[in-house]
Amino acid sequence: MKVSLNWLREFVDVPPDPRQLKTALTGVGLGVESFAPFDDDTVFEVEITTNRPDCLSHYGVARELAALYRRPLRRPQISVKEAGDPVGSAAAVEISEPQLCARYCARVVRNVQVRPSPAWLARRLESVGIRAINNVADVTNYVLMELGHPLHAFDLARLRQRKIIVRRARPGERLRTLDGVDRLLGPEHLVIADGERAVALAGVMGGEDSEISSATQAVLLESAWFEPTSIRRTARAHGLHTEASHRFERGTDVAMAPVALDRAAQLIAELADGEVLAGRLDEYPRPQPREPVVLRRSAIQRILGTEVPGDEVARILTALGFEVSGGLPDAWRVLPPTFRLDVAREVDLIEEIARQSGYDRLPARLRPAPPRLERDTRREKELLVSQILVSLGYREIITNSMIDPGENARFTRQPPVILANPLSQEASTLRSSAVPSLLRTLRWNLDRGQDDLRLFEIGKIYTAIPQAGSARPEERPVLTLGLSGYRRAAGPHDRPKPADFFDLKGDLETLLEAFDIPGLQFTAGDRCYHEKGWSGCFAAGETELATLGQIGSAVARDYKLRQTVCLAEVDLERLMSFPLRPRTFRPFSKFPAVRRDFSLLLPASVSYARLRAALAALRLPELQGFEPADVFQGGSLPPGTYSLLLRVTFQSDLQTLTGEQVEEASRRLLAALEPLGVRLRTPVNGEQPATG
Repeated sequence: MKVSLNWLREFVDVPPDPRQLKTALTGVGLGVESFAPFDDDTVFEVEITTNRPDCLSHYGVARELAALYRRPLRRPQISVKEAGDPVGSAAAVEISEPQLCARYCARVVRNVQVRPSPAWLARRLESVGIRAINNVADVTNYVLMELGHPLHAFDLARLRQRKIIVRRARPGERLRTLDGVDRLLGPEHLVIADGERAVALAGVMGGEDSEISSATQAVLLESAWFEPTSIRRTARAHGLHTEASHRFERGTDVAMAPVALDRAAQLIAELADGEVLAGRLDEYPRPQPREPVVLRRSAIQRILGTEVPGDEVARILTALGFEVSGGLPDAWRVLPPTFRLDVAREVDLIEEIARQSGYDRLPARLRPAPPRLERDTRREKELLVSQILVSLGYREIITNSMIDPGENARFTRQPPVILANPLSQEASTLRSSAVPSLLRTLRWNLDRGQDDLRLFEIGKIYTAIPQAGSARPEERPVLTLGLSGYRRAAGPHDRPKPADFFDLKGDLETLLEAFDIPGLQFTAGDRCYHEKGWSGCFAAGETELATLGQIGSAVARDYKLRQTVCLAEVDLERLMSFPLRPRTFRPFSKFPAVRRDFSLLLPASVSYARLRAALAALRLPELQGFEPADVFQGGSLPPGTYSLLLRVTFQSDLQTLTGEQVEEASRRLLAALEPLGVRLRTPVNGEQPATG
């Protein structure tokens, strides 16, 4: 917001040095980005935060400076000279939506002479970046920048039935606004209407049919308070951002509505030779009283780390417009003003004291450590997950949760959360699957020559759950992994080894092994976007923990993926419910190990996971470890079977194993596999023996 130094001086005596004033404003939270001369004036560019709409005016900024410099604040001299008939005989006001319009004030000024504004008014508006139009419109803009409350002027003769109705727009109702655009309205939009049709988009922009022109003789002035959320949605829906909507959507002062109205009526009567009808129309169906806040002296010292004198506390708050009363031991009862909607708690009052006292004057101190610290086990697990994946070569990414609903539906049947005010169709829903986000990231990197990719994201997915006609989104944390590229890069002595489904499966196994998950098993999967035969699932009993697979050719073609991509999805909420696997130290055996290969014949229905589970359940002390060495199918094998070469290590921590002990352990191993239909394969045509 542009702030004129000369304008500020009408309300408070401030130092003439703009640099000193810039430092002062920044110190109280009104950041000055720059300042520049304008004729005999200096104009500051001030950044007003969204929680301080009370400072979106020269009077509001002057109030802050008056409190800071301990100087009196001069209020505008408002004196309306009324003449003629009462205002009720010329116009009427009706509020049909009190939840959206808490107050609506109006005055009528007749016999006005619409003409260019005097030079002083035009220059004052130009200094703050507003173009002069005519004396009536310029007065409303002047009061806006002076007091911070938006106003609007209607040509009374063009209001049908001389009546103002604040209502919702009718379905399909149209309004041509002052910018010449025909706008389609609906019940979600609040409008100002006359007896027959809408004449303004409430709090945003007036209508062309009722604007002030050179033929205007009677003016109806509007000053109202509109519900901020309603104004914000209406302005965004129509792509509008005006000085009025900027203030209304942040929250204006409901008590300033009649004050700003009288100020505008006074100036129009002076500059346009008008006559102000007696009285004002003031519909106030929903008063908004403020609740007092108790401010304790001990809380000030605890939060600021220093003691502020009681008279200084009262002076600061009173200068800022708060009503301060005593009557409490070591405490004050403070009533926030109507223009400070951001102050509702004790800590808010303490912040006001800190701002005016100066943050740089507060002592530096260390907060005492709490008496006990509880371990955040969930955070430890999340950090461990990240550490494991980074050690495996993955890089963490953060993607946008807003995606296209059609793209989302391709990867999940869970209903997404529809956004009320989407930025575009491509970002109109909150994802219920994180796969599309990761695929887009992989494609973006592949298109830029990054061929070797290992990415992961710890994010959230959202599901709409219908309840009593409304949708309450459910959030679930999810871990997604993407892999594409090479297991091993090309070298002078070796060709590159492309990464595939099994590399991703091995990385997932490494991650899951960090958790103590009973009954963990791997089975084939059937996700529709995975390549057939290259999809799997890790589960603990009936609880699915992770799915993985190679992206199918149709999906890869649509996403223009020019090389194989494998993805995994981990239900992070379920994974975090398991404890971390305890770490134990086990020394190496000092006795030699015996390794034997078993050539096994297995039914096609028996997976290696079942075989591994059977051997783990055997709990054979001499069975140090085992691993698959080779797989063979077809050839001379019976139909419905396959051959697996299992490499087994026998070793004891107590002694050197004898031949008899190894044979006994081998026998027990084979006996444990017999219930699965597994047996030793008989050598054929000079093949290697079954064991060795």
